[in-house]
Amino acid sequence: MKSNIHNPNATIPKTLVLALGNPILSDDGVAWEIADRLAHRATGTSTDILKESAATLDLVPRISQYERLIVIDAIQLGTAAVGTVHRLSLADLRETIHLTSAHDLNFASAFAVGEKLGYPTPREVQIFGVEVKELRRFADTCTREVADKLDVIAEEIGREIFAAVSCRQRVEGS
Repeated sequence: MKSNIHNPNATIPKTLVLALGNPILSDDGVAWEIADRLAHRATGTSTDILKESAATLDLVPRISQYERLIVIDAIQLGTAAVGTVHRLSLADLRETIHLTSAHDLNFASAFAVGEKLGYPTPREVQIFGVEVKELRRFADTCTREVADKLDVIAEEIGREIFAAVSCRQRVEGS
């Protein structure tokens, strides 16, 4: 498929921002909080925002209609400060793929199943993992350490997501 940047007659690629997490498990809800903060920037663009609790197989046909997929999720590597945004690729997650059970799927596994089933997959995938403090405590809010950084994190991720959208729209409108 040709890039719309080089094809002024093409439509603007559709982008899906997929926020994964559980909003009642403290910092595991960080992606949902970021999605809420990005929603106003998506207005008037070709960007949809979807908040999901898990990367299940039902996501496969839903993501197949998009050319660009942005995944935001909590991550706890312990190698960086809380609030650090890690940029990952599907290749970075290859070791986490488990195709033996539909009950133990993660995003990389669901994406791999979609490819095996012949679903079209987005040609561009970006993954943002936000370093968090707590993933197991029941709470409908993020920890103070994460909550204090939410606006900065959302701005950092938003700049990357919407810079590409703005560039494509300017080229389309030229």
